[in-house]
Amino acid sequence: MDIKYPDTPMQEVVDTLHGVEVRDPYRWLENLEDPKVRAWIEQQNQLTRSILDSLPERNGIEKEIAHLFKKESLSIPTYRNGRYFFYRRAPEQNHSVLYMSVGKFDPDDARVVIDPNSFSEDGTVALDFAYISLDGKLIAYGKSEKGSENSTLYILDVDTGRELEDTIPNTKWTSLAWLPDNSGFYYTRNTGGDKFIPRVFFHRLGTRWEDDPMMFGDGLPETDLPSVSISRDGRYMFLYIHRGWDSNDLFIKDMRDGYDWDGWKKIAEGIDAKTYATVYRDTVYILTNYEAPRYRILKAPLEDPDIANAKEIYPQQGPRTVIRGILLAGGKLLIRLSHNTYQKMIVADTDGKKEYEISTPTEGIIYATNETEDRPRIYYSFQSFFYPPEIHSYDLKTHEDSLIYRMKTSYNPENFEQKFVFYRSKDGTEIPLYILYPRGIKLDGTHPALLTGYGGFDVSMSPYYNEIAMFWLSHGGVYALAALRGGGEFGEEWHRAGMREKKQNVFDDFIAAAEYLIQNGYTSSERLGIMGGSNGGLLIGAAITQRPDLFRAAVCSVPLLDMVRYHKFGVAKIWVPEYGNPDDPEDFKYLYAYSPYHHVRKGVVYPSVLFWTAESDGRVHPMHAMKMAARMQAVARPDRPVLLYVEPKAGHGVGKPVKKRIKSTTDELIFLMWQLDMLRKN
Repeated sequence: MDIKYPDTPMQEVVDTLHGVEVRDPYRWLENLEDPKVRAWIEQQNQLTRSILDSLPERNGIEKEIAHLFKKESLSIPTYRNGRYFFYRRAPEQNHSVLYMSVGKFDPDDARVVIDPNSFSEDGTVALDFAYISLDGKLIAYGKSEKGSENSTLYILDVDTGRELEDTIPNTKWTSLAWLPDNSGFYYTRNTGGDKFIPRVFFHRLGTRWEDDPMMFGDGLPETDLPSVSISRDGRYMFLYIHRGWDSNDLFIKDMRDGYDWDGWKKIAEGIDAKTYATVYRDTVYILTNYEAPRYRILKAPLEDPDIANAKEIYPQQGPRTVIRGILLAGGKLLIRLSHNTYQKMIVADTDGKKEYEISTPTEGIIYATNETEDRPRIYYSFQSFFYPPEIHSYDLKTHEDSLIYRMKTSYNPENFEQKFVFYRSKDGTEIPLYILYPRGIKLDGTHPALLTGYGGFDVSMSPYYNEIAMFWLSHGGVYALAALRGGGEFGEEWHRAGMREKKQNVFDDFIAAAEYLIQNGYTSSERLGIMGGSNGGLLIGAAITQRPDLFRAAVCSVPLLDMVRYHKFGVAKIWVPEYGNPDDPEDFKYLYAYSPYHHVRKGVVYPSVLFWTAESDGRVHPMHAMKMAARMQAVARPDRPVLLYVEPKAGHGVGKPVKKRIKSTTDELIFLMWQLDMLRKN
């Protein structure tokens, strides 16, 4: 295909950073308000649409993807004073709807509380959050437009369906703690515009938000992120101060001493660890990786909740086991464990002694909510790669387990197989890899394969039911998911082995996963595609610039790619603890060493790439994908197209309506199928 790319002028822009000359010929594309940039974006979008919309099988594939997305979904409930709040989406709806049932969790006898599908005709206004008061009668919820996540907070009276007059802007990613008497709430509000600098305020119902006093955060570094929460019974409020994604301070306040800001007690402060807590009666239960990178559980009396004096009741487990979460219900301690990335839920007494494990149909992932800390009823969800999501009601006293919901699927899991292996990365570290493939295939290296991963921010890859993988398998492909360092699969040491100056480990892990698939006959470099978004988009950018020979095609979504200037745009400064600071000469060395945008070279045969970004992305600025696409188009071979799509009225992906998800997913998959020779010939 003869592709004529839009004309993209190069400009002589050279910065000398820490003694290094850094060229940036496409910096002019950073200004999205420039009419020339807007025109360039439109030309790129027209080119991409003209190609992707004309590919053979486009209509059929889009219908198949639509069928996958247009299915009923259901969440586990949140309990408030005899009321059960949950999300449910009907097959034709763009957004999940918030429902409420009374007396018991009954999805078939519930009423609509908030329907985001009514917010806008085109579905581009989203529900960002919903904080339910302790008695279930009021809800503080956020709405934002075009995927921006720049929420405005509203308050709903659940019984009357009436909205209160109170509204609060700038509540992006807000946290909120209702007072027990519903007279007001503590909350975080963004004070930094695009930069995102949250601070804690107090709002009393019926007053102007402009008059809300700031309660905490004045003088905090910009990368410190405070948040608040309240215990289910309203007796205790928590204050977290997050320093990046690897440590936090934590304080607790007994609300019986008054609703003002005084009376905080320290749980953890100034330690290089992550700490979370919950309260049962007058005991604080603490989940922490302090002196235990795979976490341990402590308990302490409310009078002295300091982690330094707390008693360990459940120690750190073996080298591939991580404690994922704790929950109190029926006077029992529920502990969610992950071993080799598969999860299980054990029930223990309040001293951490195991009593039994909740049975699941196969290995997978499990999450649970309680009604109260004393009531024995819990609700849990379970799923795995070939096991569609289920929701169960479970009684910890009688062990009665009732199935409430199971997703319907059009695929037969018996047609597919799964392997879970460990392969060696460049430095010898063993990395987990899930490989899914059609049953009975020959490992002869002829199959199209799709490899993906993330590797950052302590995010763990888990065996969740993924119908996109099912689609790929049903078309004869191999699907592989690598659990790279930088994630949280094996605890905080695993996370830190892939952040800051060790970020190259993540890329080495991913490259080694590709080599494993090729060496073991699952695919070949000519039939291997890769995909990733956000931090995973950075992963894809590094992979194609460091080992372009290894891959045939790539989809790089909402990516970070210019790691020299990433911190200058939007919220990205809060990621400095994870990536490093380009303004620091030592950090600059390793950031520049792998920054994908700065490592595109003439004469190199790169994979075909589809860059996807969004004009309202408030997390990763579109300039990353735009500048990288321009640079790669300038050196692209005719048989290796480089396409860019800047999606209008869309953001990073959160709150994206189903109809837009269908189109973008179709674009990504059909691009890969086209380049990996999976489509019929015209």
